[in-house]
Parts: sequence; structure tokens; C-alpha cells
Amino acid sequence: MKRFGRIFLMMLLITGVGGNGRALAQKSDIQKELELLKERIAELEQKLEEQETLSKRQTAKTEKQIGEKIEEALEDRFGTLSLHGGAVLYYQGSQVHQLDGKNADSPSGAGFTGDLELTWKPGVPVLENGEFYARVHAGSGTGADRGGNANNPVNVLLGDLNTLSDDNSGEGDDTSIRLLEAHYTHTFLDDMASATGGKLKLEYFMDQNEFANCEKSQFVGKPFVNNSVFDSENEYAPVLGGTFTPAEFFALSLVAGSTSRPLLEDTPLADKQKSKYDNVFSTPLLGAQATFAPKIGELKGNYRFYGWSAGYEHSKLDRDRNPISDKKNKGWGLGLSADQQVTEMVGLFGRLGYNNKDVYVTTWEASGGLNLKGLIPGRAADNLGLGVAALIPDNRYSQNDPEYHLELYYRVAVTEHLAFSPDLQYVWNPGGDSHNDGIFAGMLRAEFGF
Repeated sequence: MKRFGRIFLMMLLITGVGGNGRALAQKSDIQKELELLKERIAELEQKLEEQETLSKRQTAKTEKQIGEKIEEALEDRFGTLSLHGGAVLYYQGSQVHQLDGKNADSPSGAGFTGDLELTWKPGVPVLENGEFYARVHAGSGTGADRGGNANNPVNVLLGDLNTLSDDNSGEGDDTSIRLLEAHYTHTFLDDMASATGGKLKLEYFMDQNEFANCEKSQFVGKPFVNNSVFDSENEYAPVLGGTFTPAEFFALSLVAGSTSRPLLEDTPLADKQKSKYDNVFSTPLLGAQATFAPKIGELKGNYRFYGWSAGYEHSKLDRDRNPISDKKNKGWGLGLSADQQVTEMVGLFGRLGYNNKDVYVTTWEASGGLNLKGLIPGRAADNLGLGVAALIPDNRYSQNDPEYHLELYYRVAVTEHLAFSPDLQYVWNPGGDSHNDGIFAGMLRAEFGF
């Protein structure tokens, strides 16, 4: 109140009010007083703003701390839940003239795959080292692997052109949503050992590769994703497996899975097929892999040696690859999958496999290639992949020429969650027959993730 009284008195002095109208102070003195008062008021207003800002910051900090406490309490009680996934849209076309001595179809078409993945790490003490994982899938389309004519490429080739469509049901036209994977993993001995059980494929434990294993972002041709024969025995089925890693550079994996005996279809032993959910311990698909992972500086390599056995009886094949009704043998194979980072930009990969020649057409399988990262200046996240593969039938078959595959792709990473890839493939001697014309296939692929 005193401050306002003083201001009022100064105003009276300025206007000449009081006494005989004579000024009690010089006008310049009064103006100085007013300026000082203005400065003081401005200082007070600034301090008030600073106090309000500080109060808001303290409130925000308190709210954040409360949120973190709530989050910690929920994690302690229920665990950590994460949800992510993605989709791939593509168009793939092919061109071929004659296969098996007849004019062949050149299949093409658009397709998509979509996956929603859920990971839950329980907060229960007994399960604190465990993780639940589930993947829901939907998709449609087969691209260059569309069936139909008996001599369509997919019915002739030893290695398919479009692994992207493998998870789609039927001919790829059924877009129904399916639970493809659901499994639990528990780690022991300070993460030195782990055990996994549930619905998944044996390839979760075997035949991995850093540069040639993901059809969504790397190669799409079968010989560059997995061993084609081993893959033909794999299904999403009840599986139990474990990995022991006694040292950073070594790991050993053992796995067993149920099987519907898929390769008995359309053979004399077709009546021996079963549901993969029935008699899960009957003639299981077994596998083992030893992984050596040397590291030179920051350059890491992985060298995986594996073997597998499909314990059910397969029909032996005659020289024309037809099943023999009264002759049977087990399915099995041995393989190597390796990848090595040579420089920060250059990575190399290779696969080699041998399969039981009595029951499989492809006896030897070999592939190799390179991955170049950041080849173009300013495009550090882009990748170029080049691969060459050979699928070789045993010489006892009448058609025993090596089927050669060449594939090239370039993945343009637009953002962390968006990428585009043109992909080109060419196959010589399709089906192991040098009389067949070569097959060309091209794909444009778009990846979306979250």
C-alpha cells in the first residue's frame, strides 16, 4: 500500500496539484523515481515468472517419478510386455519359355505378409529369467511360386523363388490369421544355458546366417535363406530345444520336434502321415548344431556345423525320381552355415549341405556370396546382397545337372521402419535338367515395421 501511495503522490506532483500549485520536486527527479519503480516492478515480475517455471519443472519431475514408480511396480507385479511387428508388400514376376519340353507358364503377382509379435517377460520370481513369445501371421500371394500347371517353375525347381510366401497357408490365397509361433524360453547359469519349448521350427536353433537368413530384408530365393532339404522337413510344430554357451566363442544346441511326415504326401507311404500334434514323440525331427564364433577386433564370424534326422521312413526314389513302393529309408543331412565380417562394409557368407541321396533329389547343396553395407556415400544403412548357389542331384538320377541360382538385391533403408528392395534372380538348369530354359524372376519389396 505504501508503494501505491507513493506513486499516487508523485502523480499529483507532476500534475501540479497541492499547495499553491507549486511543484514540490523537480520534474526530472520524479521521472527518475518512476523509472526506478518500473525497473523494480519488472524485476519482481521476472522473479515471479522464474518461480512459476521452477514450480512447473518440479511438478513435472514429480509426475515423472510417480510414473516411473508405477511402471516399476507394474513390472515387478506383472513383468514387461512389448508389442511389435511389421508387414511386407511385394510384387514378383517371372519369365520362362519351356520346362520339361513344354511351353511353361510365367507366374507373377502381388502379395503381402503381416506379423504381430508379442514378448512378455514375467515378473514372477520363479520366471524372472524367462520370456514368452508369440507371433500371429497373415498373408496372401505366392508371386513367381504360384502353382497351377505341372511344369510351372515351382513344380520343377529344386529351390523355390519366393520364400516370403512360405508362411502363408495353402496356395497363399488364404489370408486367415494364424498363430504361427508360441513358445517359452528360460535361461540358466547366468545366461550360459537356455531351454525353449512350444510351437516353432527347428530352424530357430539351426542353420542361421547373419547375411542370408531373412527373406523379409535379405534374399528371397530358397537356397539363400536355408538349406532347402532341411527346410522341406521343417514345420511350425511342438518343439523342445536348448542351447549351452560355455564361452563367448562357442555354443551347442540340441533340439527335437514333432512332424506330420510332410514328404510322404503323394507317395506309397501317404497313409503313414499324421497330425503334428498327435504322437509328438513318434519319429521326431532331431537336430544338433555346434557354433564357433571367433572375433578379430570388432569383426565377428559364425561357423555353424549341424546335423539332422527325420526319423520316419521315406520312400526311396528311382532314377526318374519316382517313389519306390517297397523300399524305404530315413531322412537325414549334414550342413555348414558360415558368415564372416571382413570389414565394416563387407561381409561374406556360405552354406554347404549333404542330404541322404536315397530319399532326396538334392544330394549336395552349396551357396555363397557377399553383403555390402553403406556402398553408396551417405547411405550407411543400405545393404547390397549378391549370392550364387548350386543344388546338385545325385548322378544316379536321369536328370542330374546342377541347378544354379544367382540372386542380387539392394535394400534402401528410408527410415528405421521403412525400406524398399528391388530383387533379381536367374536360374540355370531348372530342376537339374540342362534341357530346360533358364528362369528369370524380379521382385519389388516394401518393408514396414514398428
